[in-house]
Amino acid sequence: MRLIVYLTAFMSFFSASVLFAENVSCEQQQCVAIIDAGSTGSRIHVYSYDVDTTNSPINITERWSKKIKPGFATIEANAPTIDAYFSTLLAGAPSYNLPVYLYATAGMRLLPPSKQQVYYYLTRDWFKNRQNWQLINAKTITGSEEGLLGWLAVNYQLGTLAADSTPVGVLDMGGASVQIVFPVARAEQINTDDIKQLDLYGQHFKLFIHSFLGLGQTEVSHQFLDSPSCFSNGYPIPSGTVAKGDAYQCKDEISALMNAVHHVSKTVQSVIRANPVQTWYTIGGLTALAKSPPFSYNQNHFTNQEMLAQADNDVCQQQWQNLTVQYPTDDYLYGYCLFPAYYYALIVNGYGIEPQQPINYLGDEQGNDWTEGAVIFPLETADSLG
Repeated sequence: MRLIVYLTAFMSFFSASVLFAENVSCEQQQCVAIIDAGSTGSRIHVYSYDVDTTNSPINITERWSKKIKPGFATIEANAPTIDAYFSTLLAGAPSYNLPVYLYATAGMRLLPPSKQQVYYYLTRDWFKNRQNWQLINAKTITGSEEGLLGWLAVNYQLGTLAADSTPVGVLDMGGASVQIVFPVARAEQINTDDIKQLDLYGQHFKLFIHSFLGLGQTEVSHQFLDSPSCFSNGYPIPSGTVAKGDAYQCKDEISALMNAVHHVSKTVQSVIRANPVQTWYTIGGLTALAKSPPFSYNQNHFTNQEMLAQADNDVCQQQWQNLTVQYPTDDYLYGYCLFPAYYYALIVNGYGIEPQQPINYLGDEQGNDWTEGAVIFPLETADSLG
């Protein structure tokens, strides 16, 4: 009786929501479950798919999805907490004997390897006696692997992995890290660690992939909480004063972090100049921002120039109290002056993409994360990339 009460108390700590549910048909198609153990929460996705003549996945369909908070790397590393966490995450999942891949991202990368191994030991132990789940792999993926999977997911949705198509570049915006991925033809002056090659759908792809740990939206936000220019007028900042918002000044402050500390421009700009990218897509936090009021871009694209100007006018220079009345249920409202300045500093001043260059994002029906890429290219294969 005590154990039931104990676990119930743990499970009530986690917030959960089913994002998508559809009748699962794993008798006629292959199915797989991908768990994205992110920095702010975990998401499980159940996909069905077929394979083509090159043994590459096709007809990929998300059948069931659920997310819970908080992030996997933030919970206590002990058996009762792990039990409650996965019991919450997998509750209500389709009752098939599915292979499971659990991939943790930047939140776990911030922990020492010895602490990470405790989580994975407990995870493997939990799955050991679960009949409906076969844990195939549980690991912390590198930023390059995360970037690769995001690039694959976006280009699969766009149909640009097929012959006679031009793949797009992808900007993956996470909470603790960011990734930039795009095809390259000229790789002579590029660090070999940033080049990945793979064969899929009868095509050969050569990609530039770089991840910046610590430059995700959450991590950067923590470093500018005391910057008056980065928040709406009258917003109370931790120093005890109130903000006087100015998106352009905030952008300049963050640009110094991007390039003087993390050397983003030195790492990326020369590669883009040698390998121009016609079309850019973004996934992650920037997509969520673009879809949120007061931005709410309806054409699935925007420019950093227009987003920064709108943030300055509609958020930074507005009174914080008025904004809270106008948008009372938005938990991220506090950052709507800071976030556009941050993304401009990263994408324009860091990566060197023109401020008027359209940044595209997928529609709601196409998804907005990298997990579909793990169906296309499981990381047991990706580990051996040349």
